[in-house]
Parts: sequence; structure tokens; C-alpha cells
Amino acid sequence: MSSQSQSQSLSETLSLSKNILSLTALVAAYAGKASLGRFRLRDHNKRLCFYTKNVSTYCKKALEQFNVQVEVIGFQPELMREKNFLLVGNHLSYLDIMVLASVQPCVFVTSVDLGETAFLGQMAEMGGSLFVERRHRGTIGRDVGVMADTLRAGHNVVIYPEGTSSNGEKVLPFKRSLLASAMDAEVDVLPVVIKYTEIDGEPFAIKNRDRVCWYGDMGFVPHSLGLLAGIKIKAELHFLGPIKVTKDTDRHQLADLCHKVISDVYGHPLSQQSQQ
Repeated sequence: MSSQSQSQSLSETLSLSKNILSLTALVAAYAGKASLGRFRLRDHNKRLCFYTKNVSTYCKKALEQFNVQVEVIGFQPELMREKNFLLVGNHLSYLDIMVLASVQPCVFVTSVDLGETAFLGQMAEMGGSLFVERRHRGTIGRDVGVMADTLRAGHNVVIYPEGTSSNGEKVLPFKRSLLASAMDAEVDVLPVVIKYTEIDGEPFAIKNRDRVCWYGDMGFVPHSLGLLAGIKIKAELHFLGPIKVTKDTDRHQLADLCHKVISDVYGHPLSQQSQQ
């Protein structure tokens, strides 16, 4: 190995070690504050507000610490103060949650199996996430009811109807069942779009997408260690126009409309490369 390669390897190791220590400190502070809120606040809704604001605060700090720059497009702070929404978005990585939470405190809906995953499950629980059972359709009614109650209480709730994270080529088909919570609560839907545009100064592309996108059988630990190695990421977060929802809204039409407006903004950023 050349002296230049050795120097670069040492620099990357030092950067990774520094970032792991920084992340450990942030996680400890986040967990400590969340635990304090759990013990102090008995009212469920007050506790949930505390959790989501705590998540937002520490997500901002984490993104700054790890060189993730977010351009926010279409966000209306006044609108978000006036009313709450069921936010519906595309999904590429666990990083999506940090990006959205850093802009707007929200309750995230995730799967029971993620809740059972070491570290990620604990982080989600301390953030006030709602866990739904996607493996058994018999629990959908109960899960939708919990989501609707959370919406009625004035919280912003986030779902990723693709049901999984994608490889960045396109927005996957939407599952419709959880959208029923918006009709039950008569709360409007707010589509959001996450796009990763640059990784280490290069455009988001097939050759580098796996450094950010987390999908399929990728392991969380090796993928997150790659992010912690010191790469620079640029992302766009688009807030689209609200979609009016009533109890009579057709769930299938709502899902199709959400998928269309989100897909139109996300586009097919890797399609030309795939054909080369």
C-alpha cells in the first residue's frame, strides 16, 4: 500500500471514529431527554408533543454534524401552525425520517418488525412512533383507529405508503390501507417528496446511490457506518399542496392521486443511467 493510500485510510478511520463518538453523544443526550419527558409528563398527548419536538431538535443537530444539507421547498410554517395533516411521502432511507423531522415535528408510522430491531426500534419508540403490524391484515382496523385518534388530537402523522424503502429509481406503488386514517379523522393529506441530489459533490447516481439509499437486504450497521465515514449529502424536501379529505373520500383515488403528485416531482432520476 502506498504512503498516500495509507494516509487516506488513516484519515477515513479517524473521521469515522470521531463521528461515531459524536453520534454516541447525540444519541445519549436524545435518549436522556426523552426519558425525562416520559417520567415527567403523564398526559399522552403532551408526552407525544414533547417526543416529536425532541426528535426534531436532535435530528437538526445530527444533520449538521454529519454534513447533510437540506433544501426545503414549498414549506408553509403558518399553514402547519394552523392545522395538522397526514403526511404522505416516498421512502429511500432511514435518513428520510431525520430530514423530515428536522423541518417539522411529526409522529412517524413504522412497522412492528422495525420496532423489534435493536437500536432502531428503541430510537423510534423514544420518538413517539406508532407501530403497525403489516404482516397480518387482521390488525389494520386497530392500527388505522390509533392513527386517526392521533390525528384528531392535533398531531402531524407521517406514512410511507410504498411499505418499504426503494433504490431511488422510481416511486413504488402505494399501499392504500393506512390512508383510511385521514378519512376517519377528516384530516387533509399533505404529500412530501424526498430527493437526494448530491453525494460527495457528485450527482445522485447508480454508482453512489447505495451510500444513501437503504433497501432490500442491506444491513443497517454496515450501511450506517458508511454514512458516518464523513460523506457529504445534499437533499431536497418538497412540500406539495394539501389534498382535501372528507369521510366520503375514496381511498383508492386518494392513493392514486398521492402517488401521481409525488412521482411527478420525484421523477426518474436514474432512468437514463439505467439505459446506458
